[in-house]
Amino acid sequence: MGEMITGLDHLVILVEELEDAAAGYEELGFRVTPGGEHADGLTRNALVPFADGTYLELVAFVDPTDERDNVWGWRPFLETGGGLVDYCAASDDLAADARRLAEAGFGLDGPDAGGRSLPDGTEIRWKSARIRQEGRVLPFLIEDETPRRLRVPGGPFAEHPNGATGISRLLISARNLAESRRALAALAGSPETSETASLLGRHEIAIVTPDGAEDPVERRLKLSGPGPFAVEIATDAVRRGELDPKLACGARIYLG
Repeated sequence: MGEMITGLDHLVILVEELEDAAAGYEELGFRVTPGGEHADGLTRNALVPFADGTYLELVAFVDPTDERDNVWGWRPFLETGGGLVDYCAASDDLAADARRLAEAGFGLDGPDAGGRSLPDGTEIRWKSARIRQEGRVLPFLIEDETPRRLRVPGGPFAEHPNGATGISRLLISARNLAESRRALAALAGSPETSETASLLGRHEIAIVTPDGAEDPVERRLKLSGPGPFAVEIATDAVRRGELDPKLACGARIYLG
């Protein structure tokens, strides 16, 4: 199972104002590329693509006063500050992966059609599926129907002044370490690489659990539930360490 899940695709960072968020990420040394509006008309995005093929997706709701939510259920995260709220894995055959995951006991919604209009009017299309779970320990899945290069620009768009080259590790907050680790390994079809981590393609997904009531992981779990907690991004530049969370719109991002 999981042979067609090719690896980590992107991370979702929910923001209130897309233009302000893009300016903040540019101040942090990232090159931000306009993305466009999603087919449901509820959200629009901007991208921070990396040379390793992954990207950060900055997402904002088009109308902050519209109470409608999208299929991923991101709107409630605005009340808890947004930030890093979800992540996505890529599939080469989503229908087959959905069948295999269902046979393994995972509940799924989808695959469903999705898409986005680029700023130049180009329409891109994909299919996605969501795993039923408490929180966001496991990713949602995506399969491109139009060429991926249209959805995820490369070349100069993936060259950043801060030297960022790709996602090296994603940290997932959870309360049940063993259960979360088993679920990730089963999803990816890969062995557990350590006491806490699994591999999704060539990217490490590590489970972090709280260590006391004042631990940042505990605070995040109480605020938003299990799910993406922090991301480590590889860089070939000298500047390293945690980036300003205000400029990062609440996302915990480490250059290393």
